[in-house]
Amino acid sequence: MYEQVRSRIASLLSRPRAMKPQTERQLAHHLAEHALDLAPFLLRAAELLEEYELEILFGPLFTPTLEDRAEAAEVLAHARLSAEQCGRLVRDLCADVRRVIVRLPDGSGAPLAIHEVMVERFVRLLRLDHEVSATAVATLDEVLPAKLFPIGAALLREPGMTARHQEWLATLVRHAVGRREVTRAMLETAAGFIAAQPNLEPPALTAAAEALLRATRQTHHYASGGHAYWSPDVAQHHQYRGQGRIDRDRLVRQQAELERVTALVEDLRLLEAGAVGES
Repeated sequence: MYEQVRSRIASLLSRPRAMKPQTERQLAHHLAEHALDLAPFLLRAAELLEEYELEILFGPLFTPTLEDRAEAAEVLAHARLSAEQCGRLVRDLCADVRRVIVRLPDGSGAPLAIHEVMVERFVRLLRLDHEVSATAVATLDEVLPAKLFPIGAALLREPGMTARHQEWLATLVRHAVGRREVTRAMLETAAGFIAAQPNLEPPALTAAAEALLRATRQTHHYASGGHAYWSPDVAQHHQYRGQGRIDRDRLVRQQAELERVTALVEDLRLLEAGAVGES
């Protein structure tokens, strides 16, 4: 199992990654200080910078996406690595992957020398040592389409997901599948909600979801009224008041989120009613 995980994570780490805008801005000072152009600087960054500087600059590039976490979960869905194995994995990956290609703003690529701090961050955020409930994994494997199961398995490893949280999420997904088509976005909404709940009793979950629905409606109403701005700079200029130009894309996203939270509330109400009926 370990070697399979090692091979998969090495593949994920080796993929070209786009430079984040904030990284490009932060690099300007270091390029001037070391009198280097961007491409040669990236090749020498691991030797020129302190570890904390590497973490600040390149942390965003080595933050695994949900797709990355899903690929890792696919090979580790029914198990986990120990803390000792995770430490060994970091060391092995540093030997396996020496450089990665960074896609620059002009579309070209430049090699970035890998440092242990980058690999350690990537492995730590995959949460490979986080225990998963066998019951929750089996339920998701049973009810989700094959293409969605790795996403669901990755979400079981989200921060805040205890075994009971995982099993609640699986119960919620199983219920939802019987009522509607479950999408990746719905899984993310449900997982984010469940992971944040300190009280997993059905009445408390329903009340928390209803509070989230009210807040989501308010946000959607505010945006649809012309208070959503194209950029934070414009919003700040207007002191977050007045009729800013409506961000239509944002409005569409918020409408979709409103629909997902509405479905979440409906499912939790039905589950609560079922729990009451059985008691």
